Amino acid sequence: MATTCRRLFCDRSFKFLALKLSKSCQSARRLASSSSGGFDTGIRLHDPITREKKAFVLESGRVVKWYSCGPTVYDSTHVGHACSYVRMDIVRRILSKFYNLDVVLLMGITDIDDKIINRARDVGVTFEAHARKYEREFYEDLDMLRVLPPTLFTRVSEHIDTIVAFCSVLKDKGFAYTAPDGSLYFELAKCPEYAVFRTPGSVGDDADSVKAMGKRDVRDFALWKGAKPGEPAWDTPWGSGRPGWHIECSAMASAIFGSNFDIHTGGRDLAFPHHENELAQSRCYHGVRQWVNHWLHTGQVHVSGADGKPTKMAKSLGNAMPLREFLQSRSADVFRMFCLQRSYKADILLSPDVMRGAEASLRALTDFFANANAYVRGQVPVAHIVEQDLYVLLEKTRASLYDAFADDLNYPQAVSSVLELASQINTQLQSPSKATYGIQTDRGRGAVAACLEFTICFFKDLGLELASAQASTVSSSSSTLARVLDDTVAFRAAVRKQALEAKDKTLLEACDVLRTQLECEGVKIKDRKANSTWEFVSTAEIKTKGG
Repeated sequence: MATTCRRLFCDRSFKFLALKLSKSCQSARRLASSSSGGFDTGIRLHDPITREKKAFVLESGRVVKWYSCGPTVYDSTHVGHACSYVRMDIVRRILSKFYNLDVVLLMGITDIDDKIINRARDVGVTFEAHARKYEREFYEDLDMLRVLPPTLFTRVSEHIDTIVAFCSVLKDKGFAYTAPDGSLYFELAKCPEYAVFRTPGSVGDDADSVKAMGKRDVRDFALWKGAKPGEPAWDTPWGSGRPGWHIECSAMASAIFGSNFDIHTGGRDLAFPHHENELAQSRCYHGVRQWVNHWLHTGQVHVSGADGKPTKMAKSLGNAMPLREFLQSRSADVFRMFCLQRSYKADILLSPDVMRGAEASLRALTDFFANANAYVRGQVPVAHIVEQDLYVLLEKTRASLYDAFADDLNYPQAVSSVLELASQINTQLQSPSKATYGIQTDRGRGAVAACLEFTICFFKDLGLELASAQASTVSSSSSTLARVLDDTVAFRAAVRKQALEAKDKTLLEACDVLRTQLECEGVKIKDRKANSTWEFVSTAEIKTKGG
């Protein structure tokens, strides 16, 4: 038996040594790549143009230059929009928290658009006032969802000169022409490559093509729209008007990042024609083929249609659920866990079963945090835990995270691995023990503490408020509070025990009142057979339970 154990330990040690050597080799390759003009992150990303995975190599050291198509601020955010922003927030957190990359995220805000102008006219306000109202609401939504704010925001209305200059260059180079109504069109016949994103079922700019006058080709799209009565307009060398949709992102991204940057993101429904047209005009403007190194397109949220089949959530289809309506019954943590269940590029079904799965995962985490904290603090005895086995499991899980992240940022697989770690430990923590309560000398407590810290940090870095609340229990700034709570809960447990034995309803009610009051302040007490434990809970969880 001893020989078998030694062999097992040696095998595991060899595997860990091999893993470390492998990581060292990967680091060496990345440094070598960096010296030749790029930093290889070790991640391979899906390329929607080639339909293959390619190395995520950065051109400016560890800096990630990222442009994101932001909202057209004419109405409230719905769940489909929110899912896209949360998924990209998860990707951003992985790059910054797990790979130590410096992410510079630029988000473009479309505050001039047909929808904005029409809505503003309907309610009797200026387009600026209407756009600012929903822009502020959008920022509030990001905050509620714990989405990290972009490094930079750019509004279309504040970059008119930049857009006009961009259009002028395209016209001077012969890629654009004017129409009788003062519009400026991009001439696709002169673009060397087009339709790299187009797939069967893609939707083109058909409405614009049919209505436009003076086009040389129905495929040509508007860089600048000629002025119309009652609409905002700016003067240009070719006529008065306002920007077209596609030119906005190209001009603003180029103004900040130049002729090449690392990541461009948006929903998959933007790939064609929006990103297609962005790419075409930007290639011609800069005289380059590679304007963006990596395009990431998020999948769509689906709901069950009248026929029971999944259909895209969209305002135009009348099936869009406002985000704030969703958050009235479920927390932002539930929504983030929902987003964590599928790859960033996969469609995801918003259904009761899927939401119950997200809620179950959060309950499992809450249970693990409570049991592990109680065990580490010596409040709950358990059967003997093998210290080395837990450390082996922890390192195996840690390695699996980076294997998953390296494979097109497969965070669902990483989340599954950490949830499995928590589940295995939680099962051991709930094993019966005849030991008495109080501080124990079991070395397993150190291993459990390490696994607990790892799990908390993992989910905190991915943006779960539940994990952030748990992290505060072990922070140095809250150590005094933790000791006070330990004493308070222990005193209440002693009083409750005496009240149960004496069947004193008054004291029991007082204990219940204290428990309720503490939970309102974010401290949840869990009464066990012979003792009581406590944990921090998120404010969102309290509000959700309170209705």
